[in-house]
Amino acid sequence: MSLRREIDARLNLYDDLSGILGAMRSFALAELHRVGRNEAAQQLVVQSLSAALDDLAEALPAPSQPAYDIWLLFGSVRGFCGSFNEDVIRAWRNADGASCPTLLFGERLHGLVGGAALLCIGGANGGLDAPVAIDRILAGINELRRGRSGESGLIACIRDDDKINIRRLLPLPGNGRTAGGYLPLTHEPAPRIAAGVAEHYLFHNLLALLLRSIRVENHMRLMQMETALRHLEQGSEELKRQRNRLRQEEIVEEIELMIGIKRSAV
Repeated sequence: MSLRREIDARLNLYDDLSGILGAMRSFALAELHRVGRNEAAQQLVVQSLSAALDDLAEALPAPSQPAYDIWLLFGSVRGFCGSFNEDVIRAWRNADGASCPTLLFGERLHGLVGGAALLCIGGANGGLDAPVAIDRILAGINELRRGRSGESGLIACIRDDDKINIRRLLPLPGNGRTAGGYLPLTHEPAPRIAAGVAEHYLFHNLLALLLRSIRVENHMRLMQMETALRHLEQGSEELKRQRNRLRQEEIVEEIELMIGIKRSAV
């Protein structure tokens, strides 16, 4: 009887864990759908700003070789997302990014590496926090630039759907491209407009990358939750079979005991 009670207690624990994991799976699925829609819209914004940069190409400063690169690593705030953060760190190290000033975005990255050239900032809990998080990223980049001479490059590293995506964001892509010799008519001087468009392009490009990172993170978390729920379901079924066998043995023992008592009475 004590063993059957132990099995019942474990089954109750499995039920509680299944409820918690089911709620986490539902949250990840909802975030996945929401961020997926926002990511598609954000990509259109980036494409529009890229076209505007093309139109203002001749008003942009001439391209120059950066004196150094700043690496931006996108990690997660929460866990249960497989090797999401470890993959980013591994790619950064393999690309020799550890020798450059680096911005770690996301609390789960902070404990994986350490060093004087690292700056750690809080990540985004979801798509709703993403725009505000970009302001923190830009502030962190400016802090890493402080005390260093020369122009800096910017390289972002995110966990993409099936691989690591390492993308150079600064200098701007196509900086100094020709637009056919003609600039669009603007009320403000073209260089000022071009600088503003370039600033918006960097912001929204970072936002697009962050939304993609959040989407992939929640997809990996969803996979983790579904795998864990399957293991719990299999474990629960096995415990129920053990409980049924024990109950059958108890019934047989009770019947044998009753038969034995009856024979003794006769």
